[in-house]
Amino acid sequence: MTDQQNTRYTLLQRLQKADNEKSWDEFVNYYKPYIFVIIKRFNVGTEDSEELLQDVLVKIWKNISKFDPEKYECRFRTWLSVMIRNTVFNFFKSKSSKNSQNNVNYDDIIGKLELISDAEINEIAEKEWRNYIAKMAWQNLKANFNEVTRKIFEESMSSDIENSKLAEKYDVSESSVRVFKMRVRKAMHKEIIRLNNELET
Repeated sequence: MTDQQNTRYTLLQRLQKADNEKSWDEFVNYYKPYIFVIIKRFNVGTEDSEELLQDVLVKIWKNISKFDPEKYECRFRTWLSVMIRNTVFNFFKSKSSKNSQNNVNYDDIIGKLELISDAEINEIAEKEWRNYIAKMAWQNLKANFNEVTRKIFEESMSSDIENSKLAEKYDVSESSVRVFKMRVRKAMHKEIIRLNNELET
């Protein structure tokens, strides 16, 4: 087997190398929720977000083969978020022109979008990606743990509740709470690394 055959391509690389419907379906499955979150971060309502999601997916399909991390000097998710911001901007610019006679004002949204710098877009992309990958990792892993471990981990992530309170609530020792949380965190760390390797360039 050659080195090329041994190479494990990421999802993005597989999609760029061929007009592959299976890879595209896989890409949409993974990235669609993330794209939706980024659209919402640009102060877009749910109804418009649904429409914009389809517009963004079409643009990705047409332009993904052109993405080169060295040329653009950024991660794919940053490039993607810039594309989303531009799509949202053009969407509301068009709406503003069409609805000017109906006194519908989109200037506030357009103005806010114009003020978002590339550095801020990168920050949004990174923060939302970390949140998104962590949620995906937990969805992939939680069936591997018993109910008490799942509840302890989920509750500890959603609040600052102390281990002693969790131990009392779930009728286990404090040391058990620490062990449960450590096991989940170790598994989460591995799964997050795997997902990032699979989905990133």
